[in-house]
Amino acid sequence: MIKLANVTDVPEGRGIVVPAPHGQEIALFKIKGQIYALNNSCPHMGGPLGEGEIEGCVVTCPWHGWQFDVKDGSCVNMPGEEAEHIPIIIKNGEIFLNQDEVNA
Repeated sequence: MIKLANVTDVPEGRGIVVPAPHGQEIALFKIKGQIYALNNSCPHMGGPLGEGEIEGCVVTCPWHGWQFDVKDGSCVNMPGEEAEHIPIIIKNGEIFLNQDEVNA
């Protein structure tokens, strides 16, 4: 497992961007105390999802307004499109990326 951050590093109702293996960036979001993770790159044109505004469980890409449910990456306003959902593990207040998922 690869540590990404501490749960306390992610502000409630906001996103942060953390580095991951192979030059990837992961956007972590905290909604009602739960942590969710998406690839930081919007599938439309690569906008930084971790810098987007959040309303409820939906993050809006700051570049072109595509909206994604942080729980599963599904696109709210462009059906059929989705951001890559990243499986994470929370243990003892720390957020981990399962290396098996990265190499799969």
